[in-house]
Amino acid sequence: MINEKPILCHVNLATGYRGGERQTQLLMKQLSSLGWQQMLIARKAGILAQRSGSIDNLIIYETSLNPLQYFRLLSQADIIHLHESRAFLALWLSKISSDAPFILTRRVQRYPSLGWLNKNIYSKANAIVTISDAIGQGIYRLFDLNYTVIPDAKTSFEFNPEEVKAIRSRVSGDFIVGHIGALDDSHKGQCQIIEVAQKLNVSHPNIAFIIVGQGRDYQLFKKQSSGLENIQFVGQVENVGDYLESFDMFLFPSRHEGLGSILLDAMDFALPVIATDVGGIPEVIEHAVNGFIVQPNAIEDMIENILRLFSNDDLLQSIGEKNKEKAQAYSVASMSKQYAQIYNKNINHN
Repeated sequence: MINEKPILCHVNLATGYRGGERQTQLLMKQLSSLGWQQMLIARKAGILAQRSGSIDNLIIYETSLNPLQYFRLLSQADIIHLHESRAFLALWLSKISSDAPFILTRRVQRYPSLGWLNKNIYSKANAIVTISDAIGQGIYRLFDLNYTVIPDAKTSFEFNPEEVKAIRSRVSGDFIVGHIGALDDSHKGQCQIIEVAQKLNVSHPNIAFIIVGQGRDYQLFKKQSSGLENIQFVGQVENVGDYLESFDMFLFPSRHEGLGSILLDAMDFALPVIATDVGGIPEVIEHAVNGFIVQPNAIEDMIENILRLFSNDDLLQSIGEKNKEKAQAYSVASMSKQYAQIYNKNINHN
């Protein structure tokens, strides 16, 4: 376009608000500060649309999943960024009247299906971005396509010291093992945390567990943890930073994981991390350097490393300091700069 700023259209049709939606919002906010003109196509009455309303230079369109309701909006953009796959059909329909370049961000470890629509969209993408090399390798093996790794960014949460004190006062112990994630054992593996808590309940009553999040397995987890005084489920919270500041360490036993952006936030709060050897997690957590890597369902290994950190303040502090330093590389500014380079390259070449 001549003498006009290009319009960047983000598409994220998730109903809830998890790591991918937080990253979409962080990216849009940073690009707005850099002067980008943006659109967001988001789920009607979804949390992402609600939380993005204050971003300057951003027009928000709320829609259903029906591609006929919004595919024509894509023709208004100079470049399109799909943050997840629900809009693939709408993008395919939009190509009838628009040749706008588009990029995809893939955030999940599991392979996409090999249906005709996925093959068409992936093969025609101007750029494919993955948040970890583990995801990218899967895309390469499946479609034989190149990819660019742009990791997620830390959120830089704030915290209230008084609320931190209140959170710590509500637990039975003085050492808190924390976890934040959707309550979905098939993904985040929280049944393992409950089993760890059960085994430490009698031997180490001063170690407490706090699980933050909501999801489909809440009732299951409450039943499994019935009678345990050393574990709390606090649901979805807005003051995530208060909880991260309250924790002494972070336990993340995912069964599959693209990267786990909450790990970057835990690192930013100088928390040692114990996490599983899946997906992109080992790309940010180096075993025995800035945390400990264990295999899924290795309950005894999780317990051993928890007790190692619990009993060694120097180790707890040194790993935390390494994580605080390492987290600085995962800034919103760095992530946005890399995306902007891709946008500009493809706008200029079309």
